[in-house]
Amino acid sequence: MQLLRAQAAVDFMMSYGLALIIIFIAVAVIYKVSILSPALAVSSCTASPGFACEAYVLNTNGILTLQLSQATGGTISINGAACSSLPSTNGNLPAYGNLYVTNTVTYYVGTNTPGFGIPVYSGSSNTLNIYCYSSTGVATGSLGNGFTGFVWLNYTVPNFGNTIQEVASIDVRYT
Repeated sequence: MQLLRAQAAVDFMMSYGLALIIIFIAVAVIYKVSILSPALAVSSCTASPGFACEAYVLNTNGILTLQLSQATGGTISINGAACSSLPSTNGNLPAYGNLYVTNTVTYYVGTNTPGFGIPVYSGSSNTLNIYCYSSTGVATGSLGNGFTGFVWLNYTVPNFGNTIQEVASIDVRYT
């Protein structure tokens, strides 16, 4: 009887020991191959109703290039754009950078950012080149690191007036 108990204990230890070794090897392989690397995470851009992100990229200098299309049902004229890691405390404006979503040159790449003051027809798109900001200033980062933030537009609708609206939330990797 004593011998059978010893044999059962040995079998038990061998089967669980073998299972633990297999799990350890699997975890080591996953770690070595970098399957769970954050750089492999998918980027996303979720636009507000009436807008769509067609293409977007954030370079390591903090410059977001965003091709944004609009389908609001009418022509709009873009007066300013902003990209910030957080909204302001009331949620209506960016917390960092171009706080009032103006067309001030310092917030954009170059002095002639395409699209400002130019009509954008419903169903068409426009490419914006804007700096993204965080609490430390321009949101620079290393290749593969992530940036999560929001994009605001200051636009005019003919016969309606001026609107400042959060048009997209982004989760993008630096390239």
